[in-house]
Amino acid sequence: MFYSSKPVYLVWLCLTGIFGCQSTSTTNYPPTGLGAGGPRENQRNFTMDVSGGSYQVSLYPKTYSALAGPSFSLIVVSPVLLSDEVLVNSGNASLIPFFNSRGVAVWSVRIPPQTPLEKFGRVVLPQITAAIRQQSTEAQWVMAGISLGGQAVAHYLDEAPKHATVTGVNIRAAFFLGTGFDYAYPASFSRRLAQGTGQNLCADEFCARYLPGLKSDFVAARKAITDAAGKPVWREVLDNVALKDKGVRIMFVAGKVDNVAPSESVYKAFVRTIGDETKNSPDVRFYQPGRMNRLARDFDHVSLIASDDAASDVWPEIIRWIDL
Repeated sequence: MFYSSKPVYLVWLCLTGIFGCQSTSTTNYPPTGLGAGGPRENQRNFTMDVSGGSYQVSLYPKTYSALAGPSFSLIVVSPVLLSDEVLVNSGNASLIPFFNSRGVAVWSVRIPPQTPLEKFGRVVLPQITAAIRQQSTEAQWVMAGISLGGQAVAHYLDEAPKHATVTGVNIRAAFFLGTGFDYAYPASFSRRLAQGTGQNLCADEFCARYLPGLKSDFVAARKAITDAAGKPVWREVLDNVALKDKGVRIMFVAGKVDNVAPSESVYKAFVRTIGDETKNSPDVRFYQPGRMNRLARDFDHVSLIASDDAASDVWPEIIRWIDL
């Protein structure tokens, strides 16, 4: 079942334009109520019970006074290594408000701590997507995998044609932002995580080395990214996923100096998807923003996902590429 913190009919009215939705053009959505957990502008929260668990989903409805933008709805899946908060309130530029303020309705799907990403992508996410479809009149859909959470999206897209038939959501395009498809390259990411002893990753200088400049509040606890048996929730090498010829346009975005998801490992996934690295295709793209593209900086994991430079140089390029 799908439960809303506000009446479902209100969401439908917002989506169809019968009533105007609260609108904002900011690139940040700080809480507007008392305390850190207060309500946010232009946000509707839902709880969905599927597969024996409860999952949190938030809708940021299309803002009709926002900038005129492309017509699609975006499903964003948790970054896992980073908290979902980083996508809505990480400083002067946050990813979800960026898309939302450009006329895109955004659905934020949260992956609970200790949830194996393969199970979530193949079993849970299709059911959540089907429920989202029931609450929307949108015909064009895009899915985004951010950081570790992109592995869940990859598992979902591995069976994209089947899911489109069952859920009624035809994912036309997807992009991966800082998602590693081979965390064994160049050295095991799992071993790097295991080197620390504290529950707070930042206390072990992990953040300083791999997530520079990010507030520790936005980094997941160590126990949150392992399952009940203490094993990583992700696959070290995502070798059981094929994204080629699934009817979905794919964009891989990698940071040149990303030490969490090295660009070389992301490029391998691009080559497998396009079929031959000598080919060019409008439907499969590898993008490594940086000085080689005449931008002001090369991007690490944090700046790719939450920074002013990403908002000015990276995300607009993603929107142009989607072009639905």
